[in-house]
Amino acid sequence: IANQDAQRAKNMLAAVQSVNASLRGSDPRHTVSCLMTSDLQLPEVFPFAATLYHRELQLLQRQTPQGELQQEELYVAVEMLSAVALINQAMGAGSLQQFSSSLVSPSAGLSDVDDTLLDRYFECLVGVKQEMSRDLLTWNQLQEGINSVNSSVQDEHQKLLAVGVINEAVIRGDSQKLLSALLLPSCGVEEVLPANTCRYLTLLSKARQHKAQVSRDPGAELWLADIQEGVRRANQQSQRALKVCLSVAAVNQAVKENRVNQTLRVLSLPEVELQGLISTCAAEYQRELLILFWCKLCPGDNRSPWVRVRLEDGSFYYFHLNRLEGSWERPTGFVQNSVFIDREEIKEVISSVSGSYSRSVLWKSSDALVVRLQAACRGFLVRQQLEVRRRYLISQTPAVIVIQSQWRRFVQQRAYRRRLQFLYMNWRAAVKIQSCVKMWLAKRKYQARLRFFRRNVGAIIKIQAFFRASRARDQYRMLVHSDTPPLSVVRKFVHLLDLGDGDIREEAELLRMREEVVRSIRFNRQLEADLDLMDLKIGLLVRNRATLQEVVSHCKKLTKKNKEQLSDMMDVERSKGLKALSRGRRERLEAYQHLFYLLQTQPLYLAQLIFLMPQSRSTSFMEMLVFSLFNYGSDRREAFLLLQLFTEALRYEIRLKVEQPQDVVTGNPTVIKMLVNFYRHARGHNALREALGPALQDVLQDRTLSIRTDPVEVYKTWINQTETQTGHKSSLPYEVSAKDALSHPEVQRRIDIAIINLKNLTDRVLKAITSNLHKLPYGLRYTAKVLRDALKTKFPEASDDELYKIVGNLVYYRYMNPAVVAPDGFDVVDRSAGSALQPEQRHILGSIARMLQHAAANKHFHGDGYHVRALNQYISQTHTRFRKFLLSVCDVPEPEDRFSMDEYSELLIVNKPVIYISVSELLNTHKLLLEHQEVLCPDSANPLRLLLKDLGSVPTLQELIGESSSSSSSADPGSESQSCKMEVSLTLTSKFDIFSETDDKPDARGLLLSTKQLIIDVIRTQPGDSLRDILRTSPSHDQEVCHDWLMQRRARQDALTPEKMKRNQSLVANSNLSLEEKKRKILRCLRRLEGLGVLRSPQTENQILQMIAKDIRQQRLHRQRRGAELVKLRQTLSSLQVKSSFHSEQVDFYRHYITSCLDNLTANSKSTNKKAAESKGKKKLPALSYSAARLQEKGVLLEIEDLPPTQFKNVVFDIVPGPERGSFKVKTRFLGVEMEEFLLKYQVQPGINTEAEGR
Repeated sequence: IANQDAQRAKNMLAAVQSVNASLRGSDPRHTVSCLMTSDLQLPEVFPFAATLYHRELQLLQRQTPQGELQQEELYVAVEMLSAVALINQAMGAGSLQQFSSSLVSPSAGLSDVDDTLLDRYFECLVGVKQEMSRDLLTWNQLQEGINSVNSSVQDEHQKLLAVGVINEAVIRGDSQKLLSALLLPSCGVEEVLPANTCRYLTLLSKARQHKAQVSRDPGAELWLADIQEGVRRANQQSQRALKVCLSVAAVNQAVKENRVNQTLRVLSLPEVELQGLISTCAAEYQRELLILFWCKLCPGDNRSPWVRVRLEDGSFYYFHLNRLEGSWERPTGFVQNSVFIDREEIKEVISSVSGSYSRSVLWKSSDALVVRLQAACRGFLVRQQLEVRRRYLISQTPAVIVIQSQWRRFVQQRAYRRRLQFLYMNWRAAVKIQSCVKMWLAKRKYQARLRFFRRNVGAIIKIQAFFRASRARDQYRMLVHSDTPPLSVVRKFVHLLDLGDGDIREEAELLRMREEVVRSIRFNRQLEADLDLMDLKIGLLVRNRATLQEVVSHCKKLTKKNKEQLSDMMDVERSKGLKALSRGRRERLEAYQHLFYLLQTQPLYLAQLIFLMPQSRSTSFMEMLVFSLFNYGSDRREAFLLLQLFTEALRYEIRLKVEQPQDVVTGNPTVIKMLVNFYRHARGHNALREALGPALQDVLQDRTLSIRTDPVEVYKTWINQTETQTGHKSSLPYEVSAKDALSHPEVQRRIDIAIINLKNLTDRVLKAITSNLHKLPYGLRYTAKVLRDALKTKFPEASDDELYKIVGNLVYYRYMNPAVVAPDGFDVVDRSAGSALQPEQRHILGSIARMLQHAAANKHFHGDGYHVRALNQYISQTHTRFRKFLLSVCDVPEPEDRFSMDEYSELLIVNKPVIYISVSELLNTHKLLLEHQEVLCPDSANPLRLLLKDLGSVPTLQELIGESSSSSSSADPGSESQSCKMEVSLTLTSKFDIFSETDDKPDARGLLLSTKQLIIDVIRTQPGDSLRDILRTSPSHDQEVCHDWLMQRRARQDALTPEKMKRNQSLVANSNLSLEEKKRKILRCLRRLEGLGVLRSPQTENQILQMIAKDIRQQRLHRQRRGAELVKLRQTLSSLQVKSSFHSEQVDFYRHYITSCLDNLTANSKSTNKKAAESKGKKKLPALSYSAARLQEKGVLLEIEDLPPTQFKNVVFDIVPGPERGSFKVKTRFLGVEMEEFLLKYQVQPGINTEAEGR
């Protein structure tokens, strides 16, 4: 071994020398081949990186003092260079996954590698590799690239924080905070001047408002480019405003000095922005401006050094005339200089002077035009004089007209009197002529109109139809929407109450379907009863058969102890517990099954029982119901019934215990606690994991976020970090108040970042809650709806906001909040064994839960700090989202629609519901119901009281499980507790028939129906403005005839109606009355109805008409419901037929099974005896032997004629199979002597019936 070690060391030394010699050369491939020598025991070497190995190892060799590399140095260098080669290979292949695994490998030795920035490292290093001329990057180049990416990410993060602070300062309007943020080196904003801070704030606020308006996002923020542009614009505007002020001040100084040329020169400056400046008017400019100056000087000079200049955008710039400096902020004690001429006044003077000069020049150049204008004016004056003369002449025209009219009147009157005298003389002829002409004109007009109508018959029909339809719609709308429709409208639609042929057919079909459904239900019940009885008989038959086989197998091995056991086995009266086949046990079992069926389907009993018990016991009792009675709501039926129990108990508790809505929040209602635990741990467990799991997992994975917003805590953390980094104690005090802590910018910055982080995390969890509404358990959502409606019913004055706060307390605080605070405790997130949440993680979850809790209740934090205001503003915004979420939570269908349950659902199930309940739970339930039966069922006819009466007193444990008191007392003491935990299965059935019908109807109802029918008959026959007028007006003969015709038609229709659909005999008798008799009977019925309180005086006629109108409106709904019920009954009948077929198949199978048992009872014995005979030759066939004493003990043998009972032990009965099916031969021996032989036929039916009845 020593020689081998020495040889290996020698080989290694030679290999190292070979590598060093190769490194001194210039052949990379030779170097790689030397490195791949196994004697060196180096890590894996990659030939494609030969140049990298050779170059880097050569540099390393030159740096060593001896100029030689040892094996350990080669091992470390080759390991690192191989990792570098793999990284280069991954970059060349473009594989990000391989690059990531190689980069974070410990063998690479790279520092400051952030796992979240691997893609950026990859892009940066690929770019560097493309720019470099070399094929592979060295370790130093990789480290430089990583450091470069880290620094750029850090700079970007600092810039984002600075931009956030700037946006917050702009939102708050804090100029000092804005200036400090702009001057931060990390911000990167250039050319920031403190003097322009006010202008920065103004422009950045306008830019932010514009961006919010464009993007329609009220919370839009400025980007860094927007901020830089605002700063640049503010600087430019400041420079321009300063130049304008200097120019205007120069104009004022030149005017004061009365220097014309100087005034013209400063007016020509571009900053003054004067248009149309004319050099020839310089003196005039000077004169007018000087006049304006002296006018301002007359009231006095206040000698203020400040002036205010208004710019184009409406902003003001304040300028100091002595220091020649300006500011955007209004100076303290600012007073405008009274003699200063501002730019607007200068513009007005220049415009006035230039305009006057331009007008004078214009007049001089337009002499010819002026001459033409003067000529036109003179012509106008001449024409005006001529018009005056013409008007005078026209003014005399009325006098001429009067004269002419008087003359014409005289002439016309004279001719008229002459014509009138002529007509008086011939008046008969004039009348005849006039009549003929009028007749002809009327006839022509009528015929023309008639021809027009004939040409437009189609249009006339459409117009009439439209008019009639419109009038009918208006009248029907009045019937539907008016509380008091007029009598004419009621008469118009009263025919809708008549039953047509289609109504009669549908009603007949409905009656037939109902009868068929009831008949099928009763037939199925009879089949179920027959099946239960047949099942019992088969059980007894199998039991007797098994006992008989047990006797045969042990007949020759009996000892005294075995005989006692066999006697107990053959004793049919031995108790077998609740499931025994005796009549008494079976009746008790059926009574318990009926009781628990009633408790399942009638939730009011359990709801009352919960509140009658102490709260500690009610919780465990409810758990018993969830686990036992409702099987965790595992199927559609049990989930429906369990939800009915929860909602009924919730309504009951609100009705009796809740005094104000806040009691639900401040207290701990029993029902809410039970249903929340059920839906969270049973059916709602997966919902919490699916809805909240991914969001909470993301929150827990990010451990670098800080969400602490307490100023004192943040201040202390900052002091501790500063002292840790510098190694010196901080000069700042450690114990400070919250106000003092907020005075530090660093504390404000950290709190701002924490608030942003807290909002983001809260939004993430809130989004997971609101976007997974469909994953919430339906029972929880419907319970929230019932809670809201029950509180609204009891407290109608409560606002919707208050009610939804209570709903939010149920849905979020009680159901979701524990899972948010402790997700590991509710298995919402995956946690490995032995791992627990860190304190910082629990603090983050608690802060998120507190924010969501405050948002759900719209409860603000106390305090006046800016960070508290920011959080309260966020809570108000989040509460709106929570309110919409809670509205959606309560928007659920009713359980009947959700679970498709109706009155026939219990009858359509093929397999009856089965529950598994322990013996102790069954006894405790029975005991509690007996204790509180006076409250639960005070009425003696109550179904629960009837069932408890059937059960009687609470049985003992021994009676229920079928053990005797002696055996239980001698047993192990632990056996009693074990017996209490024993489970029994109950097949739940109903004892009461839901189809029992009663014909008890109040007299008022029949009287009202009869009165309505009489009124309908009267108003259809006799018109009138009101019912009172009709009843007091005698009918005409035509009305009596019409009434008789209607009654005859109704009689013919009644003859065709099936018997079960015919009207009441009293209604038929009313049809035989005359119209006048019906009126008198209507008046009597109205007085009786008023006496019964159905109608109220004095509006009895209007009230009865409103009822008739309501009947007309509901007739259409009745027809729709009738159609829907027909469809539902057909579906129910189909399901009942399927169930009947299933039960019929079971009956046939059981009947065939019994027949087979009877056939095989003798055949098996014969075959057995035959085989025994063949095996033993001609020996006697084996038989079953009993002594007479034994048969007497069993009750089979009553007496033997002429033989005393003391001799029964000497009589033996041998029973052997007979020749026919079900027959046996019985041979009798007395003291060994054969006496008599007779044949018995086995009758299974009477024996089984006797045993089943317990006799």
